[in-house]
Amino acid sequence: MKEYKDLITGAFNEIFIRPGFNEAMIRRYFSDDYEQYVDGKILYLQQFISHVKLLKETILSLSFDFQTLVQENNIVFSRHIVKAVKQDDTAGETQVIAEFHIREGKITYCNELTRLISGEKGDHDLGSRY
Repeated sequence: MKEYKDLITGAFNEIFIRPGFNEAMIRRYFSDDYEQYVDGKILYLQQFISHVKLLKETILSLSFDFQTLVQENNIVFSRHIVKAVKQDDTAGETQVIAEFHIREGKITYCNELTRLISGEKGDHDLGSRY
């Protein structure tokens, strides 16, 4: 069985932690038919790319604390805390519970719930804003 947990953490590191916006890197990890269901919204690949670009413009730094990362066949379940510092130096934390599906070495699907733990109430949608 392939180890897809490394694919998930690698994608997070390359896309969100590494400075700068890189659409080619997103397309390296995410399939053209990617669908993300997050907090009642649906993001397809182009909306997800816009989401990442907006985060890169809004957020100074991000870190991820993976508390649970479990794989069953081609599905990876994650429970993690996202810590963000925005460009205006305000900070926040969000809890994320997500299920990822992988096909042919790329992430094809994500079903995610987010909960703002701390920070500005207006940032409750940072997980889906684009």
